[in-house]
Amino acid sequence: MGWRVLFALAALYNLAVGGAMLAAPGALAPQLSVEGAGAPFALMMSGLLMFGVGYAMTARDPAGNRGIVWIGMIGKIGAAALGTIQYQAGIVQFSTFALGMGDLVFVALFALFLWRGPRLTR
Repeated sequence: MGWRVLFALAALYNLAVGGAMLAAPGALAPQLSVEGAGAPFALMMSGLLMFGVGYAMTARDPAGNRGIVWIGMIGKIGAAALGTIQYQAGIVQFSTFALGMGDLVFVALFALFLWRGPRLTR
């Protein structure tokens, strides 16, 4: 799989999940243990959409957007850690936990990109 395809898939994943969650906040906010579908939930989903846009930019120019990949990795590690903590505490369901663990697949692929992927020459 090429780097452009990887980041296009990451963009689609984030945009689809963020978009679906914004489209049905009343149904999905409780799964994330967010009280109501107000500002905290909207802020979380806006972040997902923002990362989706960043991954789309990276799909277009992988070498020129390596910084976005670093930020995305940090975000995905944080999401997986938070999902684990919340699942262990009984705050979220397994399905929510599993969605967060999917981010670890992207973390591994992003790390591979940062190690082996293209770099800008100066």
